[in-house]
Amino acid sequence: MICLDAYSIFENKSTLRETSKDDSQPGVVQFMTSSNLEVINFDEVKRKYANSLGLPENCAASVDAVIPYGGGVLFVEFKNGRVDNRNIKDKIRDSLLIFLGIIQKDIEYSREKIDFILVYNQEKNPSRIDIGNYVMHKANDELVLFDLKRYKKLYFRNVHTYSQKTFEAYLLSKGLV
Repeated sequence: MICLDAYSIFENKSTLRETSKDDSQPGVVQFMTSSNLEVINFDEVKRKYANSLGLPENCAASVDAVIPYGGGVLFVEFKNGRVDNRNIKDKIRDSLLIFLGIIQKDIEYSREKIDFILVYNQEKNPSRIDIGNYVMHKANDELVLFDLKRYKKLYFRNVHTYSQKTFEAYLLSKGLV
């Protein structure tokens, strides 16, 4: 197991609530979780990493939070608006490359130790989730939306897509609240 505290760049901490903040609309601030769990603010890690290379922070995309958990790592991306697959895929790729470069590991480490979670606003991304969840439950599988299931085994140990409510239940079930 890797101790992320050994890397000074991972000292960029925030609460999970703060990393879920959406202030994209003038005068409106929304949070996608109320969890005060301390996490690595990966947007800040990416910024410092890019700047250390003499590059602007917009040269790469990043997930919002990284959480060391149970001998592995959770990458968490919050999406309060409509989910844009291209944007999510860019965040996955860039975040993995930056993270693995910092800890000097290869993709095999990611396949064994890193899970990806997309937390989305269900109201802004309507679909037939209830039907899909029912079918997947019967098949003893989990519904993964937005064409992200392809990244399980390719890049990550597991991939999850959770509504805000389901994410809160996930945090509670893992003792991460």
